[in-house]
Amino acid sequence: MSESGFIAAVDVGRMPSEDLAALLRVSSMLASTLDLPSIMQTAITSACELMDLETGAIYLLDGSTLVLQATAPPTPPDFPDMYRRAPLQDHPHIARCLIGRDPIFVEDSSKETMSPAEAGICEARGLRSILYVPLVVDAVSAGAFIMGSIGRAKEMGKTDVDLCRTLAHQISLAINNAQLHDSLLDANTHLARAYDETLAGWALALEMRDHETRGHSDRVERLTMQLAAEMGIPREQWDHVRRGTLLHDIGKMGVPDAILQKPGPLTDDEWAIMRTHPQKAREMLGSIDFLAPALDIPYCHHERWDGTGYPRGLAGDAIPLAARIFSVVDVYDALTSDRHYRPGWSRQQALDYIRQETGLQFDPRVVEAFFSLIGEAERGSGLETVP
Repeated sequence: MSESGFIAAVDVGRMPSEDLAALLRVSSMLASTLDLPSIMQTAITSACELMDLETGAIYLLDGSTLVLQATAPPTPPDFPDMYRRAPLQDHPHIARCLIGRDPIFVEDSSKETMSPAEAGICEARGLRSILYVPLVVDAVSAGAFIMGSIGRAKEMGKTDVDLCRTLAHQISLAINNAQLHDSLLDANTHLARAYDETLAGWALALEMRDHETRGHSDRVERLTMQLAAEMGIPREQWDHVRRGTLLHDIGKMGVPDAILQKPGPLTDDEWAIMRTHPQKAREMLGSIDFLAPALDIPYCHHERWDGTGYPRGLAGDAIPLAARIFSVVDVYDALTSDRHYRPGWSRQQALDYIRQETGLQFDPRVVEAFFSLIGEAERGSGLETVP
């Protein structure tokens, strides 16, 4: 093959069985993760081993800039920044392989016309023979991996041609899968953030409509999450608990203002309507897949440990733990806050009430953890101070 020549077409069917077995191993390793940095490192290390070359690097395109992703062996900490990000135009051999979507082989860099940037890399890495291989993702040239021999010239035969082409295809597939996965995660993260901002707005609107003390939802959210962590609710459920806390009274949107904002005591008929708000919350949120896992608190926080609560009269451990936790926090914050129909209780009065209702309204284990949390906050452990 001539120096700086374009490599011919793939013929995988004629590959030796040991090369096919090696490709299968590499393919399996690349498919074992969706972590893009891990894929890059596995890819370039495996490529150098398969091609019997001592060093290599993978670059991806960011617009018209080449961005270094991984090297074999790893670059030293003082590797020049000019080689980590560089204009594509400074590396004409890479540009040619990307434009033609064909590998390019330089048998002896000392005899090849190289740009200053290319010559600098050859000198820094001691490169002699160099193989430039394009990475094509969704029919677009996305980057390249470069492999080279150090101190020796290497010939490139037909088997090597087929091997590098097939390897490039496997690496491109792995990169594409990882990028799609990362894009999906980013999209889901943005969507979740948008949902949560919307929920916070709903919570504020409910406070204003119910004439609750401003900040009630924020306060009960912070303390509920601390108590949830203390009581061992798994981390993967924390977002559901937090959303349920923000939406604990969402069902009151279906309660008439005349009842919700009544300054005096409610009649029996009015109480019957007020007590429908957990069921209304279930009807509102249950049909939203994103919010259905957060239903435990809006639907069950008026259940009582002794089974005399509503809407279903659940008792003991049949009440979801998140709802048992929230009920203690919610009552504490409600009692210590001024409302339009009464002034707030003192902190000690509220704690005495919770103690009296232990085993009746409240789960004794939750109350014990709550009192422990309050004590730690007072001792300055770094927990949120209870208002």
